[in-house]
Amino acid sequence: MARPGNGVEVAIIGGGIVGASAAYFLAERGARPLLLESGLVGGEASGVNAGGVRQQGRLLPEMPLALESLALWADLEKRLEARVEYERCGDMRVVETPADAARLREVVAREEAAGLRLEWVEGAALRSLVPAIAPQVLAGTFCPTGGQANPLVVAAAFARRARALGATVWERCPVRSVTRDGHGFALDTLRGPARADRVILSAGTWTPGLAQGLGARLPVSLSALQMVATLPLPRVLGTVLLGVSRRLSLKQTRSGALLIGGGKQGRGDLATREKRPSVENIRLSAVDAAAVVPAAARAEAARSWVGLEGFTPDEMPIVGRLPEVEAYVAAGFSGHGFAIGPVVGRLLGEWLVDGRPSLDLSAFRADRFKTA
Repeated sequence: MARPGNGVEVAIIGGGIVGASAAYFLAERGARPLLLESGLVGGEASGVNAGGVRQQGRLLPEMPLALESLALWADLEKRLEARVEYERCGDMRVVETPADAARLREVVAREEAAGLRLEWVEGAALRSLVPAIAPQVLAGTFCPTGGQANPLVVAAAFARRARALGATVWERCPVRSVTRDGHGFALDTLRGPARADRVILSAGTWTPGLAQGLGARLPVSLSALQMVATLPLPRVLGTVLLGVSRRLSLKQTRSGALLIGGGKQGRGDLATREKRPSVENIRLSAVDAAAVVPAAARAEAARSWVGLEGFTPDEMPIVGRLPEVEAYVAAGFSGHGFAIGPVVGRLLGEWLVDGRPSLDLSAFRADRFKTA
């Protein structure tokens, strides 16, 4: 239940897909969380990514989260009473050299052992699945459960539904600091002071600054990931393509635009939140897309943008309780948190209400980075 005088059971700092989904799942379970976002919900990394909902190409400790997310995504529009444009269109990693093919087969063996269903496709089967694929593409791994959704709407839909269930959402409300206050936490916000019995730090690449005020250090660094969208083309892709040797993700939206990502860098500033695409990387994105799908060479770039994302040294997120400060954290998703964000939010809700999450999150503890 809510506390008087801006006091709440749980304050969630950061309105990305993780924070907004945590607010929803807490509210669904009867809690009345306060979600605080410095800008607009979903306005940072969660809303400016490629929208991929993929399982393949992940580090193996993330695989249970990725597989668990499938049922959640399939039911999301019904849960949220909103369109999120999720479609399970499949995705495919593509290889262009025998050496890459050999390395990918080794990866596939490990992923299949972890429970992921994959299909190795080449020759006529490859061309049938992706007729527009370039001649030099030798093979690929098709994951029929891969998909995509619209990142512009998902976090906001979670926040709206959370509010309808009793959560409080403060947008355009930066949290200047978080400190311990007796058995709880004191928050200095743009709207004034607030208190919470418990706190979740899910502010993306800004999370370490909040944690530092509590005396915790988190190894999350800034990465300025760049995306490119083209003007619409006739339909050339029905599935999402992922590069192996190339830093490339390529999908075609419902409007016909090609969306090109994959990890190329723009420029960004953590303090000012200013972002600027790299002109050279716009060109390289177009080169990579056309090399894999020659029809992409006909597309004209319409716009490019940058999202500020938090990366950890091992490129796996930090999710868990910080025992030294008794706060919860979910950050450092390293450019691939959109797909697993809702299930992480659900697990945080379970943890705070039931006392433990239904999946083992020990691989994502913050203290894995501590040296002996």
